[in-house]
Amino acid sequence: MMIPPTRRSFLKGLALGSGGTVLGPMLGQMGLQAAGVDRRGFPQRFVFVVKSSGVIPGRLVPETLKADLTDRKRFINASLAAHRLPETLAPLEPFKDRLAVVQGLSGKMCKGGHSSWFGALGVYKTGGEHESGVILRATVDAEMAKLFPAPFNHVGLALRGKVMGNETEGTLYPGISASGAGRELPFQASPDIAYQQLFGSAIMHGDGAKKRRGLESKLLDFMADDIRKLNRTLPGAEREKMGHYLNAFEELQARREKLAAMEAAIRASAPPFDEQKLVSEIPEIRQAAHCDLAAAALISGITNVITLRLDNISVTYAGLGLSDKNVHGIGHGEVCNGKTPEQARDIIRVHHMKLLADLAGKLEAVPEGDGTMLDNTTIIYLSDAGNEHHGNLEEWPYIVLGGSGGRMRIAGRYIRYPEYGADGHMTIGNWWTTWLNAFGNPVGHYGNFDLNLQKSGLPQKGALTELMG
Repeated sequence: MMIPPTRRSFLKGLALGSGGTVLGPMLGQMGLQAAGVDRRGFPQRFVFVVKSSGVIPGRLVPETLKADLTDRKRFINASLAAHRLPETLAPLEPFKDRLAVVQGLSGKMCKGGHSSWFGALGVYKTGGEHESGVILRATVDAEMAKLFPAPFNHVGLALRGKVMGNETEGTLYPGISASGAGRELPFQASPDIAYQQLFGSAIMHGDGAKKRRGLESKLLDFMADDIRKLNRTLPGAEREKMGHYLNAFEELQARREKLAAMEAAIRASAPPFDEQKLVSEIPEIRQAAHCDLAAAALISGITNVITLRLDNISVTYAGLGLSDKNVHGIGHGEVCNGKTPEQARDIIRVHHMKLLADLAGKLEAVPEGDGTMLDNTTIIYLSDAGNEHHGNLEEWPYIVLGGSGGRMRIAGRYIRYPEYGADGHMTIGNWWTTWLNAFGNPVGHYGNFDLNLQKSGLPQKGALTELMG
């Protein structure tokens, strides 16, 4: 049914007070909803979640699908509906209809080893063991940000810095994302500072910003008058969305209150607890805080693209009971707290999938058009090391979550391309070309070619049109 013009005019003309800077983008999206815009009219949102130490392909395959995968030269595109996800993906079971597991794509035009650096999202070889190298072009996450601009065009959040770095605070440069040649994207490691940078404008008044410790409560208090005024007059659907927006901030505040209770359980194997911060220095908690910030930023509309550097090989997951070794040690096959390397990696992956499921759940709860925000969001989980700790990059697995605005036909699918060197084999260059084409950048091919495949006469150029909606 067509929305009455008066409602559209009302949403366009809403006047805001102190919280206008933060609430403005959201009201713009509400205007689209009121105008009856279809799914493709809403901004598309992307969260690129980059982990370290590889994603082992075999741990992503449903057990009941394995019998169909023995011939590695075949292209497989199977529904996930009739298959239970493997244990390490189990937290995503509720979202299986919007989940894709994509395997078989190679990335040997990139650097192998502990990290491919900018190559993972830029498709070229650069860097060394400790240095990220030369930046040739904008990485694909930055290209998406250009297609869907927002007040914060591209947000980077990182647990740690470079692949073996120990930096945990402030602005970091992990070497994975760039806005253009020679222009690396800065990432924020400190959730409290990220909170202030993203939402602090809503509490600037009088003599300036309040102290960080009071940011959450001050922000909520300062926005309360605006939200109350809006809720008196907003139509029902818009009032519901505003409620979810407020909930995203309240969860950040509630997380802080829970930290004290968690401290005792992990004090023995975790870094010191610091109650002056928005979150503690415990990696698992900081990762969750970054995901909460991502949800709040996307729901508010202040950004449409977030790149999250989830960990690096120096991280120790003591909060998961893996205090004996860091990710690097586990990656090199060392036993950790009595767990085999495979078991330890599975424990970490389950934790990561819980983070993704929590983020997806927050977006799923927000109505948008004839669906939810998750329908217009793409979450892509990958490793900068491809298929293993020292990735040889003959395969580069991806886990994709969300509806992608109906522009991709991968939701609810397990997809595997023929193995490296076989007829029909494709690369991550084809993969990222597909995403750019599907969302409005008709590039002929994104990234460099694999010279060995080129010598063999295997086609590499262009998009994977079979995946496009």
